[in-house]
Amino acid sequence: MRDILNELAFNGRNTIIPDLCLVMHDDIVEPYINDDIIETIFYIAERNGLEDGLYELVRGIPKMLPDAEFCAKRIHKTLMNSEGLIIPYIHALNKTDESIKQLIIDILHEIKEEQPDRFSEKVKMIVEQLEPIK
Repeated sequence: MRDILNELAFNGRNTIIPDLCLVMHDDIVEPYINDDIIETIFYIAERNGLEDGLYELVRGIPKMLPDAEFCAKRIHKTLMNSEGLIIPYIHALNKTDESIKQLIIDILHEIKEEQPDRFSEKVKMIVEQLEPIK
């Protein structure tokens, strides 16, 4: 599996990111595989245009649910812990349709409720910068 992910990391385009989201699962036998997939997603995005890659990630998040809810939260925690990813991610979120935007806002609020001391301010900052849902 790691050989495949390495190949994708070095040769994959941003358009593969939603498909990588689809293969994640919370009940996978080897949990490190999900971590490797997440790392590959961010590597592909950084290599091929960060904002466009994060837009593809936004499009892929609904494909993860409900089977990879933990993974979706993990991705968002990673984003919030990486200062260089937050603003491009907000821009990507503002390009997406309202249903996906609301889904991601809901994920962010769940994270905030689970770990308020760690994520309240970042969730608030992200949500405040999103264009209003109509």
